[in-house]
Amino acid sequence: MNHFGYNKKSKFIVDTIQALHIKLDQFMYNLVHHSPYEIVLYIWIHKLYLKGKSSEDAVQLIYKARNMLLSKEAYISCKDARPS
Repeated sequence: MNHFGYNKKSKFIVDTIQALHIKLDQFMYNLVHHSPYEIVLYIWIHKLYLKGKSSEDAVQLIYKARNMLLSKEAYISCKDARPS
């Protein structure tokens, strides 16, 4: 990959992380230390970059995916908390 392509991808990743209101240094620290949340976000961001999405589109798609995931987990925990 040429130098320009690397910068373009890096800029996309940084712009997306910042648009998600996450501190870049904390995100990278957690990513390097294998934090599951940051790993999932990084994978999503990388896939969206490969699909040619803009940072703005990536943020919207990540918000939707994250909300669906959290809603599903909340539903499961509420379902498990009901008395039998």
